[in-house]
Amino acid sequence: MRVGTPFGEYPFQYRRLERRPDGLAVVGTVAGIDSTVVFDKEDARRAAKALAVPAAVVALLALARTARRRRAPVEN
Repeated sequence: MRVGTPFGEYPFQYRRLERRPDGLAVVGTVAGIDSTVVFDKEDARRAAKALAVPAAVVALLALARTARRRRAPVEN
């Protein structure tokens, strides 16, 4: 993964995940500097909302495919 900073883009080198009281932390280094990104409950809500529409589309397509297979005549 690459991280954009005011000084340019640098690779993020992942080291570990930590469970914290304020959320899930991804710990690593960016350009040799220790860095941490924390995902909190609000981040999870935003991600769920962003994924809701694509997930609904996939579910509808799966239902349509199942219904179509049930209506298709059986060939012998």
